[in-house]
Amino acid sequence: MPVHRDVGWATVIPDTTNHKGRASAMQPPSAKRPDRLRSLTEQADLMHRDGMATIHHDLEVAHFDVADADRLASRRQFLTRAGTAALTVGAVSVSLGSLASAAWAQGTMGSTSTTAAAGPGCASGPVSMTASDEQLVIFAESVERAAVAAYGLAQDNPALDPAASESARIFATHHTDHAEALRCLVAGTEQAPNQALVDALAPQITDARSDGAIIEILRQIEAGAAATYLFALGVLETAAVAGAASTILPVEAQHEVVWSQYLGLPVAAYVPAFQTTDGAFSPA
Repeated sequence: MPVHRDVGWATVIPDTTNHKGRASAMQPPSAKRPDRLRSLTEQADLMHRDGMATIHHDLEVAHFDVADADRLASRRQFLTRAGTAALTVGAVSVSLGSLASAAWAQGTMGSTSTTAAAGPGCASGPVSMTASDEQLVIFAESVERAAVAAYGLAQDNPALDPAASESARIFATHHTDHAEALRCLVAGTEQAPNQALVDALAPQITDARSDGAIIEILRQIEAGAAATYLFALGVLETAAVAGAASTILPVEAQHEVVWSQYLGLPVAAYVPAFQTTDGAFSPA
């Protein structure tokens, strides 16, 4: 699936002075310059604000065939494997069994959730959706809350560059907004940060001794989040939920672009021809 990633640069002169005498792959200007990082962060923030302004109205997918056997089978497989699969964040592999909240395992596949009044701070009431879609929404919210917690820990680490810390603060507000948008879809109480993910990330962030090490962890979080939303789009049945996921996905991908440029990674590493589900926070 093509996912827009704005690299924020138009014309780049290739390096023609490498040892083989050939032009090397084009690279964007360094994002470690405070003005460059600020510009990239503003682009990501604009994308976020534009998307959040219409998240409950602009639906990426208007119709789903709820009888699609392949989609239903994929969802069942996704949910039932949650207890035994593992994900890797940095150098730490954690069980996915505790990634899902109690609601993850409750309800009957394909049943419809009840409609309640709008939750606190929500502009509208919840969306009627299948129980399995509701479980995915709750899971995604817990991952967004974990991202907020991770960004908070990163800002508390004195090794983080002040300019990067400001970008981290802005990206954390994006994840908070995403979590709230997801909560409003089900009008539920605020989910706690996904504890298994926090347990995996917290030691790595607090023990990091360099700016680059911290940013690499944040970059992995964003890459995993984007892949997770893409995976969800393949199994969700409810149009409004898919619309929210498709609005959030490119923002997470843009965060990854910012951090990848900050680290000076090759463009091909973070601007693939197609977004994939590799690295998703979901059972492998």
